[in-house]
Order: sequence, then C-alpha cells, then structure tokens
Amino acid sequence: MFALIIGASNESIHAIRVAKKKGLHVLAFDGDADAEGLKYADESFVVDIRDPENVIRIIDSKGIDPKDMIVLPVLIGRYLITTGAVIDHYGLTGAHKESVNICTDKWLFHETLAKKDLRDADCKLVKAGDVPCEPAGFPVIIKPRYGAGSRGVVSVSGPTEWKAEMEGFPCDEDYVVEDEVAGTEYGVDGLVMDGCFHLVFVRKKINTEPPFRQCVGYLSLSGSSGEQIEDMTRTYMEKLISAAGIKNAVIHADIIIRDDDGKPFVIEMSTRPSGHRLHDVFTPLVTGVDEVSVYIDHTLGRDTWTDPEKKDEVYMIRYFDIEDEIRRIPDSEQLMKKYDLLDYECNMTEGEIRKIKDGHSLMGRGYFILKEKTEGSVCSKADRLLEEYV
Repeated sequence: MFALIIGASNESIHAIRVAKKKGLHVLAFDGDADAEGLKYADESFVVDIRDPENVIRIIDSKGIDPKDMIVLPVLIGRYLITTGAVIDHYGLTGAHKESVNICTDKWLFHETLAKKDLRDADCKLVKAGDVPCEPAGFPVIIKPRYGAGSRGVVSVSGPTEWKAEMEGFPCDEDYVVEDEVAGTEYGVDGLVMDGCFHLVFVRKKINTEPPFRQCVGYLSLSGSSGEQIEDMTRTYMEKLISAAGIKNAVIHADIIIRDDDGKPFVIEMSTRPSGHRLHDVFTPLVTGVDEVSVYIDHTLGRDTWTDPEKKDEVYMIRYFDIEDEIRRIPDSEQLMKKYDLLDYECNMTEGEIRKIKDGHSLMGRGYFILKEKTEGSVCSKADRLLEEYV
C-alpha cells in the first residue's frame, strides 16, 4: 500500500512516521530539495507541487493502482489544492479540490459562509495592485487572501494606524480587510469521516497584543464552562463543514467566542492538521487521540476512533515569545524538574533578540508543556519559567 505526502516540511514527519509504522510505503513530494520530510519517506521527489500535474505524472510513471494508494494529511497552505486535485483525479478518500479551495481562499471562504449566515463580519477584497480605502469603522484586520501561518496579518485600531500601515502596504497580492471581532480566541482540532464531524480538542489561545496578535500558547479547557464551549463549537463546526462540502479530512480551525453575544465566529478553517507542535505533541498528550493515525486508518477502511479523554487539570503548551535579549539558557534537566514539565524543547541561543510578528518568527524556537489545577496557576508557572531566560 502506498501513501502520498504532498508538501514535505518538518511538520509532515509525524504523518510519515505513523504511515510507515502501519506498513505503508511513503512517497513524498516537495519543491524544496532540503525539505526535512523528504529524508523520512521511502521515496522522495523534488518537484513543483503548485501544479498537480507534476505529481500525477510521477505517480502514473510508477504504475500505482489507485486502489493501493492513500493521501496523508499534511500541513501546507494554499497548495493544499494540489492535494485536493490529486484526490479528485484518482478518486481517493480526502478533501476534494473544491472544498480545499474554499478553505484556502479567505475571500471565497467568507463569501461562502456569509451566504449561509455563518460569518457576519464586514469583509472586502483588495486586488493586487490596489490600495484599500479607509474603512468606515475600526478596528479591522488586514490579511493576505491566500496567506497561512499568520503571515501578513495585522490588526489596525484607528485612522492613524491605518495611514501608517498603508505607507508600506504590499501591492503584489490580493488582501482582505474585515471587521475585527472582539472575543476570546480558540483553536479547534477535529476529524471529518464520511461526512460526520468528530470534535477532538478545543484549545484557548494566548495571543500577543495588537497589532500582530500572534498566538504564543494554548490552554486546555476544563469544567462545565469548557463543556459548554465544546458543545457550542461542535454544533457550529458541523454547519461550517457542511457549508464547505467537506466529507473526509483532518480539520483545524480558529474561532472566536464573541464578547457581545457569546456566539462563535470562525476566523479560518483548514483541511489539514494543526501546526505548532499541536497535532503531533499537544493534542495527543491531552486527549489521547492522534488525529493523523485515526484518519489514516479511516482511509484504509478501518475504524479506530475513540472519544477524547477528559482531564481535570489545565494543560498548557507555551512557545518562547521572548522579545528581550536572551541572556542565558537554563539547564534543560534542572528546568524539567523545577517546573515538572511534561515536554520541553529549546532551540534558542544566548544573545538572540527577535520581534514576534508571525508564526515564522516564533516557531522553531521551541516550546514547553505543563499542567496545573487551574488556568491561573498554570499561567503563573509559565511566566516564571520564561523569566529564567531573560
């Protein structure tokens, strides 16, 4: 049995390892010869994955019967449409190109959901080469139409900030400008199997202050309030997935529980696993569910779904969002013992200074995971740990 991975970044390695443990022969495709996932596959192909025909041509040359082939869930942005095109071409299990296109095009995503009353923020498209007109009200969010990983996403609070942002506004790609919805942000992990949505995990976000509002950590939910948020999220996600026509996929979404009416509002939704060491580390640790493994089994005709575990403690994954000079790197073993860490990875260097603007400026530095009885206590412990570096 063959498994295809289209887009072989380091965040594809988990899926490759899981597939190989299940006895699958993995073929990996990426346009970057140095992509880390290529090293882990059984066969690797350096090819421009922006055009699905490049991938299809190689598959056909190997004479693989589509009945002996599945597509692995992978973390890429706009070019998930190539994965969708390959799935459509061979009639495989997975998210079809039409659904993927809706989820990777922020303007189409908004238009599709707004027509079904599932997304009520004012949103305008700015075509490449144009400069957006000043909006009637603030705050607003400016973001690339096809961007991923929080690239180019900026919160603008008023006319003065808008004018400053427009001085350096990039005109080489489409953008959208939409109302900024006030509320608490959450990340959502789930699975769609044969049209049925299974909620795996809802995580509360820890964001930096405007203008970039980059996520620097996540908290698990607990208690009755957590259950209410999960129930509301499940119902809302079912409607979103139906509107996008998704029948089979690993799902990641970002939503806001609005301050004004307590209802959910979707920021974005993707037919892929969550990044930032969530799908491969944090989500399985807290819920006991490895979405990638369950989804691979589903594509193979096996049912291994089990309901997520419920934990009384509050779990946190926190990234190193230090913007001052890093004066020392604590000893990892001492740090693990002192803070009773569940997992830890640090790739920073002494003397490093980095402004946190997007996922690329934060990820790769590392992370740590801990748990406590309450949200307040786990946040306090995380803050004390971060002070060890500054």
